[in-house]
Amino acid sequence: MIRRWQTLALACLVGLAGCASGDTPEATVEDFAQAASAGDFERVCELLDPEQLKAFELSAPDESCPQTLAEVAQESPGGALIGDPDQLEIGEATVSEDGVTATVPTTYDGRSSEIKLVRIDDRWRVNLGP
Repeated sequence: MIRRWQTLALACLVGLAGCASGDTPEATVEDFAQAASAGDFERVCELLDPEQLKAFELSAPDESCPQTLAEVAQESPGGALIGDPDQLEIGEATVSEDGVTATVPTTYDGRSSEIKLVRIDDRWRVNLGP
């Protein structure tokens, strides 16, 4: 199960790279990318949807979210989750009518991706789910 979460986290972060936040979905995606690039896995986990943190705990009860992401980074090319976050192009978010979810288009190294976010307690959180 841990491998599934590692793959999912890596897929999202590769989408970003080639995955207190701002008040906008775009600012949250930028914060997430900066934290992932810097190896600040505590911050990356703070920016995740809390439901996904619960899933991390269930899939790897002996490891914290930051520990799991550190392992993913070690297995990644270059030993990082994301390359240069300054190369990340962040598009304009599409926010749902109820203001609870958003999708932010990104492009990195010629690859496009859409990052999903959910608004919880007036803060945007990254959702790595399908």
